[in-house]
Amino acid sequence: MSSGPLKAAGLPGLPEEGRIVVGFSGGADSTALAHWLMGEVNKERILLAHVNHMLRGGEADRDQLAAEGFAREHGLGIEVLRADVGRLAEERGMGTEECGREIRYAFFHKLASSRNDRILTAHNADDNAETILLNLCRGAGLDGLCGIPPRRGKILRPLLYVSRREIEQYCHENGLSYVTDSSNLSDDYTRNRLRHQVLPVLKELNPRFVHTAGQAARFLSEDRSCLNRQAESLLERSLNMWGLEAETLLAEEKSVRSRAVKLFIERRGGSRLEQKHIEEALHILERGGGADLPGVRVSCAQGVFWAGRPAGNIPFEIPAKLGKNPLPGGKSVILREKTCLEAEIPEKIQNLLFKNALDYDIMTGLAGELPEGAVFRSRRPGDRFSPIGRGVSKPIKQIFQELRVPGPMRDGVPLLVCGGEIAWCPGAGAAERFRATERTKRVLIVEIEDGKG
Repeated sequence: MSSGPLKAAGLPGLPEEGRIVVGFSGGADSTALAHWLMGEVNKERILLAHVNHMLRGGEADRDQLAAEGFAREHGLGIEVLRADVGRLAEERGMGTEECGREIRYAFFHKLASSRNDRILTAHNADDNAETILLNLCRGAGLDGLCGIPPRRGKILRPLLYVSRREIEQYCHENGLSYVTDSSNLSDDYTRNRLRHQVLPVLKELNPRFVHTAGQAARFLSEDRSCLNRQAESLLERSLNMWGLEAETLLAEEKSVRSRAVKLFIERRGGSRLEQKHIEEALHILERGGGADLPGVRVSCAQGVFWAGRPAGNIPFEIPAKLGKNPLPGGKSVILREKTCLEAEIPEKIQNLLFKNALDYDIMTGLAGELPEGAVFRSRRPGDRFSPIGRGVSKPIKQIFQELRVPGPMRDGVPLLVCGGEIAWCPGAGAAERFRATERTKRVLIVEIEDGKG
């Protein structure tokens, strides 16, 4: 099997076992990909996935028959999905192209459900160059100019650095027939206008334009990876119990700061974020205030930048028990009992390492063994708390203000209450009455586990 023109193709990231789902339209790109793949892996692993979008009438049915015929001829498995994309796009309020893509990838992922399964698509170097040019026309930043990623999750693109001309040459050399989508011949679509009118001019200036565009995208991707690593480091340095330290973020360059903010917002539930949303978040970081972004609310007050969904005003009360205590909103509080060695207590107390340790003997004396005598609950009117070493009792609202707890989070903060008293508050630690001392024999260690990081 000749692979000459596809010498740039490769399969990094492909496990040695597992299903390989090939997005198969029946066009030159996917036909060449499927045929080339049969020479690289055991073909029993290959499953062609064809989607009939039902947008082009008889031509779409012709493409489906051609895909099924290719599978039979080469002994490959095939799954076909017929989806009325025009109707579904209207129902969902989406463009047909966006809707079709969403349906295709949902279908591919359904077929590649196991851990070692992978999805292969036939995007090529010309597709990549067109994408870069489209993004440039739209005013893209670094991410857009990196073009199509060669890998994203389970999706691999082996032909990304192979030109369309090389793919067609491969099909010719191997006697492969393929279908042509007539919509690709029309200049009604922006991408087609680029393909038919702009790319030929650029190829006249540089016959290897699609390859040099891909090379530029790879260089930019390396720069992006460097910035992303810096953003991850900045997140780690600025993260506190409630959000991000605004001062730490603002001390960093904007290119790194904006990426850190974007990552944080996405991890707290933000989705489909555009540059205008990130700019709005950066403005809030600098000036304070709050705003609703897609899927999430952001705010900045008292030097803490926060993102998430407000806890709401629904009170909660959950019996406390040793081990993991799931809470509303995805967090958990873990309680561990520990018997203290006399030699280790003074040192730990001196180093303030027992901030989240309570005297378990006092707790059980007041309320009996856990879980019956203690609860995790939200704040209530009249709640007061006595911080260690302060000699005073303060309203919990004032404690939250001192701790810089963002307003939208306060109704979701879990308070450990024992015998009617707040024994522990996140960030403040144990109350004075429940603190561990040199005389403590058993301690209760409290830890918060946040599923969102």
